[in-house]
Amino acid sequence: MPVIDLRSIRGDNPVPLVECDVCIVGTGPAGVTLARELSATQLRVTVLESGDDERSEPADRLNDIENVGRPRVPDQWSVRNRIVGGSSHTWGGRCAPFDEIDYEQRSWVPNSGWPFGPEEMEPYLDRTTSHLGLAVGTGFSDDRFWTIAGRPRPADNPDPALLRPFFWQFSRDEEESYPFEYVRFGRGLATRLGPDVTLVTGATVVRVLPSDSGDAVSAVEYAAPDGQRRTLSTSTVVLATGGIENARILLSSDSQSPAGLGNGHDQVGRYLMDHPRGPVGFFDVDASRELLKRLGRYNVRGRLFRAGFRLSPEVQRDERLLNCAAWLGEEVGPDDPWDALRRIIRRTPNLPADAVALVKGAPLFARGVREYFVERNGIPRRFQAVTLLAMVEQRPDPDSRITLGAGRDAYGIRLPQVDWRIHPDEVQTMRRTAEIVGQQLQAMGFPAPTPAPWVVEGGDLPASFVDVAHPTGTTRMSADPTHGVVDPNSQVHGVRGLYVTGSSVFPTAGHCNPTQMIVAMAIRLADHLKAAARQRRTSPSRTVLVTGGTGRIGSVVVADLLERGYQVRGTTSRLPLPESAPGLEWRSVDFMTAAAADYDALLQGCSAVLHLAAEIGKQDRMPSVNVTATRLLAEAAERAGIEAFVYTSTVSVYGSGKTRTMTEDAATLTVEEDVAGEYLAMDYVRTYGRTKLAGERAIADAADRVRYTVLRPTVVVGEQALLGIRDWSRSKRVLAAHRHAHHVYVRDVSEALIWSMEQSLSGAGAPGSVETYNVSEDDLASPTHAAFMRRALEATGDERFKVPTVPGAADWLHDVVRFRQPTLRNPLWRMRFPADKLARAGFRPRYGMRYAEARALELLRQERLVVDGTSPEPVLASAGQRTTG
Repeated sequence: MPVIDLRSIRGDNPVPLVECDVCIVGTGPAGVTLARELSATQLRVTVLESGDDERSEPADRLNDIENVGRPRVPDQWSVRNRIVGGSSHTWGGRCAPFDEIDYEQRSWVPNSGWPFGPEEMEPYLDRTTSHLGLAVGTGFSDDRFWTIAGRPRPADNPDPALLRPFFWQFSRDEEESYPFEYVRFGRGLATRLGPDVTLVTGATVVRVLPSDSGDAVSAVEYAAPDGQRRTLSTSTVVLATGGIENARILLSSDSQSPAGLGNGHDQVGRYLMDHPRGPVGFFDVDASRELLKRLGRYNVRGRLFRAGFRLSPEVQRDERLLNCAAWLGEEVGPDDPWDALRRIIRRTPNLPADAVALVKGAPLFARGVREYFVERNGIPRRFQAVTLLAMVEQRPDPDSRITLGAGRDAYGIRLPQVDWRIHPDEVQTMRRTAEIVGQQLQAMGFPAPTPAPWVVEGGDLPASFVDVAHPTGTTRMSADPTHGVVDPNSQVHGVRGLYVTGSSVFPTAGHCNPTQMIVAMAIRLADHLKAAARQRRTSPSRTVLVTGGTGRIGSVVVADLLERGYQVRGTTSRLPLPESAPGLEWRSVDFMTAAAADYDALLQGCSAVLHLAAEIGKQDRMPSVNVTATRLLAEAAERAGIEAFVYTSTVSVYGSGKTRTMTEDAATLTVEEDVAGEYLAMDYVRTYGRTKLAGERAIADAADRVRYTVLRPTVVVGEQALLGIRDWSRSKRVLAAHRHAHHVYVRDVSEALIWSMEQSLSGAGAPGSVETYNVSEDDLASPTHAAFMRRALEATGDERFKVPTVPGAADWLHDVVRFRQPTLRNPLWRMRFPADKLARAGFRPRYGMRYAEARALELLRQERLVVDGTSPEPVLASAGQRTTG
């Protein structure tokens, strides 16, 4: 990643960067996530950061505000960091997704409602794990936590009509030696971004410049530390500078409109929300030991989770309350032995107090070893105070807002004037939360807190309840331009190419820390920008040949291509031919007998080939269909001048590896003969792997001018294939349920095929090149057949999903007996097929297996309702059975 430090460029000296495809403003969690997702996508990306690698006083002063509303934190560094990595320098590492009710338009919460629901965000939340260092992306914040943690659900639980359990997950940077270090987005940034992303530090954006017509972006204007102003030409700008600065930049971009860019309806800066947070009750420290364990920290897969409660949707609706959460706040005492030990290790001891604390803390150390390593809880500390903390969402209020003040910063830009307001709704919700939690803890057998005086007296929130670095809503998302600033794709209404990301686009704030949602929204925006770039680079009117177009993968691919506007020519061996549709024609092809001239006719007028057709079950047909037909099709593609050729192979080409991890350069099967010891599998499976590998080699031999991509997917499934597990025999369930399923969702495979094609169509790769990629997914916490079967059993009560627990050694022994091949090679279920190379090339799965399994479980629930006669709703169509046209 190239870095340009503007401190080293003085006066009128030129900056070696005058234009880019995408300009990202800000390097906090939103900006860095977006840059990482756009890296290696052929887009020229520039990231402008006002700060540098180190904190500086001049940069800090640029965060000055004029406050005319509720008191805010005096030291802005504690809530806003103008430095590479942004506010991840001071964040607390807490992550959680929004609740379902947060997306709803609630009659008792004016201006509430998102333009989409939680199902839209789930795939992107799942993809936050790699950016935030999380164990799982979704499904951990409610009662499902106990399954993820491998723990029994506690018997002591609150009334679900009043309170629901809630869990926060803490970020972890695995590259740091300290095991509880959160991800800091500026650390190691250069190693995470490719050469197509340029970082410019010391670049303070002062305004966005629109085109002459005012309906599109043309450039950004930025100031260097010496005050010199420059412009960067670009067709796409993404503001990722936080809830205050995003609004400030738009309001300051007044070159054509005095009200600012995107502010035709006076919406920029309005609906400022944060999270009122503070103590609502106090506990006796000595009486709270068991409570601290029950509502403390849990150690799951090397990550810490924090337990608490949230108001149930029912009580919110019944009592017209906002969403609110509560948890235990712990104040560590000065004699805590763990802090003393840390100071001694760092050679900064406070003697003799630390030595005394170590001696007195011996019992606590012993407890800590047991609770952390055996019971998998957090480390017990010596506390001097335990409080009940609450954090509440705010009612979106258009009069709580950011405007431009009279003062100016060092570059002459008007300071943001902050008028943050708190309403009776928030106060009443926090007071009621304190009451409910106190009552429910007592009912559960725990000590109830002593309510805070303001709770008892019915007063306003204490002045100590200040902002907590979560400025939200100032460029809110809306389908209607008169009620917000950006559309559902985060593009500013009426200004093409201008986007905003971060919590400022949230229509409501929810009760939880926003960082995971911010990162998920940035991933979602990245997918939108990548799709838009592909559409610009390629002509959707091109014709794509899809062989095997009526198969499990092919039917989805055909539908996806038509949805993108491509013309599709599909082949099938079925007769009569399927019904055609606008943009779709079918050809009947027998790949056993087709000659070279047949392929020439088939490719006439096509720009790309997606070759999916294959023989899977009949060994005698495999050489002709999987090898000869592939060679003839590739040779015809060379003659026809095809621009992109994507071949669907299989991970079966690796056989049973001597090592567990199979990357694209790992050893493969012997093609020329069947060496049974190379692959612990049935004869037809070994033949399938060998012939698909021979097809890959036939492509390599033919490659001259066409750009080829070979994809090796793991086990491709749609929802119906997942449901089919219930029909397994008892012996198969006993022996195979524990296996790593190696499932990859059919819709993600379709996305990978089309992405690969569009990369080649846009000119990526040299003519005659052949790129090979594994296609796999491991976004599930437990990607086994048994894990899905247990979830399905819980959702439906269908005994066919019942599965016993059997050690994997039994399956391995069964394979040895079945194939009569005592070997040290790994059976398929023990192997791993990482898709890291495909990720480095720029592809990200759009859905993930978590989404696929959730869809399958929903099908089961609807199926159960139909069987019970309690619902007239039809069962949803499977994504693997999508119709074409």
